[in-house]
Amino acid sequence: MNRKELLRRYIVFIVALFITSFGVSFIIRSFMGTSPISSIPYVMSVNTPLSMGTYNFILNLFLIAGQMILLGKDGIKKKSADLLMQIPISVLFGAFIDLTMAMLSGYTPELYIVRLLSLVLGCAILSLGVSLEVIADVTMLSGEYFVHLVSQKSKKEFGTIKMLFDGSLVVIAAVLSLALSGHIEGLREGTLVAVLVTGPFVRLFTPHLQFVKRWETKPGAGIVAEPAEAVHNQVIVTISREYGSGGHLIGEMVSKKLGIKFYDKEIISLAAKESGFSEQFISEREQEMPSSILYQMIMQDYEVPLEKSLSAEDAIFVTQSRVIRHLAEEGPCVIVGRCADYVLRDYPNCIKVFLYADMEHKRERAVKEFGLSEDGVEAEIERINRSRSTHYYHFTGNRWEDFKNYQLICDTGAMSAEQICNTIADIYKAKKAVANK
Repeated sequence: MNRKELLRRYIVFIVALFITSFGVSFIIRSFMGTSPISSIPYVMSVNTPLSMGTYNFILNLFLIAGQMILLGKDGIKKKSADLLMQIPISVLFGAFIDLTMAMLSGYTPELYIVRLLSLVLGCAILSLGVSLEVIADVTMLSGEYFVHLVSQKSKKEFGTIKMLFDGSLVVIAAVLSLALSGHIEGLREGTLVAVLVTGPFVRLFTPHLQFVKRWETKPGAGIVAEPAEAVHNQVIVTISREYGSGGHLIGEMVSKKLGIKFYDKEIISLAAKESGFSEQFISEREQEMPSSILYQMIMQDYEVPLEKSLSAEDAIFVTQSRVIRHLAEEGPCVIVGRCADYVLRDYPNCIKVFLYADMEHKRERAVKEFGLSEDGVEAEIERINRSRSTHYYHFTGNRWEDFKNYQLICDTGAMSAEQICNTIADIYKAKKAVANK
């Protein structure tokens, strides 16, 4: 990362801090409650002379001290830059909170519906700020970094620790409020709403902020370092497929016909070696996403980049993505599934194929080749494909079934495997001829 890109990232981060603080303040001025991370500073500010921004800074100092305890002497030396960076960030964030609270001091909605709308708008503003923080990807706020370290030490998922952390802050704020004023202040239904909707809002906004990423990284390479020119000249075939459409078989046929390497389940073994997860664990969870939207809202972390989240699904996706990019750099190959078309989106010579079939053909293949029982086979096929679709959307922001994502779409029920293999091979040879000019 060059200096200009680093400067742009910090500009985005500072703007994000201001927007985040404005969202926090707007939520408070809705008089419907506060977000968990701001609950203690708010309670203390309304019961003592110091401002909310000041208490936010004090809370962050406690969190930094907690991080130092978790890191230990050796860890502090290794992470000294991360720890020190949090201090000026905390000062700036506290100042922004006081500034935005002053800006909104005259805003006092009285109707409940107006307060509710203000709460939702505040959550949206907060989420926009969080989305930009994620895109900036230069540092973590003290609260997120503290949770990150706790999850590392406890070997528990980030989302689980984050939920416990937020809950603890709310409980402490409630106790302090009762002790200082005799009643609970700042903790209402809006606190729960803020917990539930912030993550989904971040997930909604982030895909639409790609222009910020492009601005951050111009005029150089993308977010991930660009492959060398020799790598760009390589042709990679990625195959996305419905369960039961024969994607594995066709991928193997293409690999043998072209004399290039083939990767499907092999990626699980490679990811296991890199991540420390067992092959069985990855195989069971690589396409399993929470089916309950409430569970996603509470348990999934959308407030830090994937690489800094320890949820099992995030860790598996990041590890497999790195493996896929490494395999693509080694030479031409065929890669089946695992969002490879998205992971290799900056490879101009990547051939993106999607295979599908009618239910009759998928059912027949699932029973004969995969050994599924005829009873309930259709429901199982639909479940697996629904899981693949959810997984793809969760990590890419794109629709798995959207044919615009691919260059070749084939119905394996209407075309033979040989016909599809030959078509892919022809496209590969044409791409390779152009790339070698």
